[in-house]
Amino acid sequence: MEKIRLQDTKKSYIKVIMFGLIIGIITELVNLLPHNDVLGLSSIAGTFGFWIFTTTFIIYLSCSNKNAMMNTFLYLASMCCSFYVLQGMIKFFIPNITVDGLIEWSHLFFWIMIAILCGIVAYILYYWNKNNQFSNILYALPIAGMLIDTVNNCLKFYYSHTQLLGAILDVIFLITMFCLFMKKANRKIIFIITIIFVAIIGNFTIFPKSHNLTTEATIVCELDGEKEAFYIKIKDNGEIIEKRGNEEIYKEINIDSLKSVPEVVHALQDYYESKGGSCSTKN
Repeated sequence: MEKIRLQDTKKSYIKVIMFGLIIGIITELVNLLPHNDVLGLSSIAGTFGFWIFTTTFIIYLSCSNKNAMMNTFLYLASMCCSFYVLQGMIKFFIPNITVDGLIEWSHLFFWIMIAILCGIVAYILYYWNKNNQFSNILYALPIAGMLIDTVNNCLKFYYSHTQLLGAILDVIFLITMFCLFMKKANRKIIFIITIIFVAIIGNFTIFPKSHNLTTEATIVCELDGEKEAFYIKIKDNGEIIEKRGNEEIYKEINIDSLKSVPEVVHALQDYYESKGGSCSTKN
């Protein structure tokens, strides 16, 4: 770890920016992969767990509070920039691919603000190197967040039978982080109690249980100059809460066999494209 520790130098910060740019590109490309099947490849970088894991290790590898703050901000901000720029390029060159807008400036600025906030959090978390009782609480915080996301993603897979790979990666991330910080914690009881306490509180306040989450989308399809609008709202357990649209087409795509909104969207797209039409979504 010492050999790859980040430094408070221009060269080190450039490496962090480059890493963020690469992750942003990979994230957007992964989003184009199927996400409505068992593996759910696009879920790899689409969960909180991936960002908790990578950001935590950037903080861990930093050399000071200021360095941790700068590294975290540069990593997340550069990732956002490359993500939305690539998304805009895809929209410009391949207009039939479903991406929202050329460059979503409001989303980009929102996530840049989140990157600033995460930088401040990183500054505070780096105090875990003080090696006192408070360090055990700081070590526990990212693991508690990782635990919440892991449980929710495992429940999501259980109920929707999709995104298995994301759930598996979350388990790996959780075990890796727990083993590393458990070894460094000097008051292991405080460390473990904090993880449990924060995870329970967070699960019932910040993150609702996965099987209670609902996803909705409006799909506008066009065929022979005529437009047809569909609206679908589904729980993560696959239960259809609400649907509007052409019932005959719903029967054609066998909507009752589909377990998630992305599955419905792709089924409608495949149905209309097979007939020479097209579909776009509004999430």
